Amino acid sequence: MLEARHHFHSSACARHSGENRTLTHATNIERHSGYAALNRRLLSAGLQKITLWYRNIANLIISLSSLKLEVIFLPKPTEISEASLFFQSLQFFKHVWINSSFARWLRREPVWFTVSSRFLQKAREFLTRFNLVYRAAGSVHRCITGSRSLGFLAQKAWLLLFVLGAYPFVDFVLRIGGNPGGLTGTWDELCLFLGLSLIAARVIYNGRESWQMSEVHLPLFIYFGVFLFLFFLRSPETAVGIEGVRVYLEYALWFFVGLNLPDTHRQVKTFTGFFVLVCTFIALYGIGQYVAGVPVPESWLDQAEAGVRTRAFSVIGSPNVLGSLLALALPMGIAGFYTAGSRFSRAGYAVASAAMAGCLVVTFSRGAWLAAFLGLVLFAVLAKPRLLLGLGATTLLAPIISPGIAGRLLYLFSAGYLASSQRSGRIARWQAALDKLQLHPLTGEGFGRFGGAVATRAIPGSFYVDNFYLKTAAEGGILALLTLLWVVFSAWRAGYRAVSALSQPAAKMLAAAFLGGLTAVLLHNTVENIFETPLMSTLFWLFLGLLLVLPRLVSER
Repeated sequence: MLEARHHFHSSACARHSGENRTLTHATNIERHSGYAALNRRLLSAGLQKITLWYRNIANLIISLSSLKLEVIFLPKPTEISEASLFFQSLQFFKHVWINSSFARWLRREPVWFTVSSRFLQKAREFLTRFNLVYRAAGSVHRCITGSRSLGFLAQKAWLLLFVLGAYPFVDFVLRIGGNPGGLTGTWDELCLFLGLSLIAARVIYNGRESWQMSEVHLPLFIYFGVFLFLFFLRSPETAVGIEGVRVYLEYALWFFVGLNLPDTHRQVKTFTGFFVLVCTFIALYGIGQYVAGVPVPESWLDQAEAGVRTRAFSVIGSPNVLGSLLALALPMGIAGFYTAGSRFSRAGYAVASAAMAGCLVVTFSRGAWLAAFLGLVLFAVLAKPRLLLGLGATTLLAPIISPGIAGRLLYLFSAGYLASSQRSGRIARWQAALDKLQLHPLTGEGFGRFGGAVATRAIPGSFYVDNFYLKTAAEGGILALLTLLWVVFSAWRAGYRAVSALSQPAAKMLAAAFLGGLTAVLLHNTVENIFETPLMSTLFWLFLGLLLVLPRLVSER
């Protein structure tokens, strides 16, 4: 199991890094075995060039330190004339959206949450009156509330989040050794077990009221039930089915960790700052790879595209997964700039945001570019509408500044790309997924048997489908796809309600950044199997839990 787990992670990371290709398992092994060679190349041949480049950046930061850093992110709202077309357009669309029936429906509490809350309340009342076990549990709770060690665990449980914030580095250090056993394949599962155990300790020590409920619970439990039902119904090979279904079920448990471990808004903000710092170092390393011209597999590049000589992959090992990670973190860096309490912190967040944006560019992942752009648009609309001006200007200037960006984007609309995609690229793979769905429309081919990392390892002739939702439909049928989409939409709606419920500006901006980043990941899954990567799936569910608990933490404060 541990060896299969390691191969699953390696295959998933290797696949996301290319465009219009099918990487074999042998290619994955060859690429991962080349990590040491790539690092030596970076440290030797490119060290001097990277040092000079970073020194120039540092001099630029020092020269800007005497200026007001707000100029980086456009003027203050008071400096935008209320008579301008931009301001009037924003006010008009804001008024139309807020008063639309769809927006009112999004802000309304879901029916299933109201019903399930009432049901749980009635169940608690029943157990309190008639169940001796419940009374015995209450007696045990009163006996152990004086335990200092349990109280310490309950109070410090949120510190586990920092291990998850450093997930990319921890996973890289363990993977670089090349040992498929040991902690390499199980460390994140051990952390998940520890997180769930800490939740249990907090509930025992603080009482059942410390268990956080959300409107996503019922859809998520039904999601678990449907996918388990499909697994038992259609799994010709049990081992393959287990590896396939765990992609959907195991990592979703991180949602409960994010929802139940934090106690205060400050804890969430501190963890977010640490996560942005980690992503900044990852981004700087990726930029260094690009500047040094670190060689990459030929399958990562298309000879028909002009201006693209290499692609950043940092410690992640995949340009596309790296792009998805930066699309998740970039709104948080910008939110940190606006909510920082000191000039030094704002400068740090400005540098972090610039580094992450720069590294996102040199991943040359078109799917990540588009997903990050739309995520930032959502963040700007919800929290800082004037950022739309900066996004618009960046969109227009980026292709002019970098020929590689222009070539990468223009190639999408060329006849060569269309022909290549229809022959062996995304269009061909998407059509293959639809063909599989037609064979088994209700229950699918079976988990782990098509379109993903497990299938490419276990099923001869398999390939990546480059669309997580189509992969789900091919493996689990319409039943699995509709259930997944229901959970995703319920989660997004709950996140939108969380942002709308917050009134404190700093908390609202942080929540909007979470929602923008999570939306980018969801969108990126339409052109990649991002949720097959343990890193991204873990972070997605974790930040979703943090987003939904934010309004309660702020109100308690």
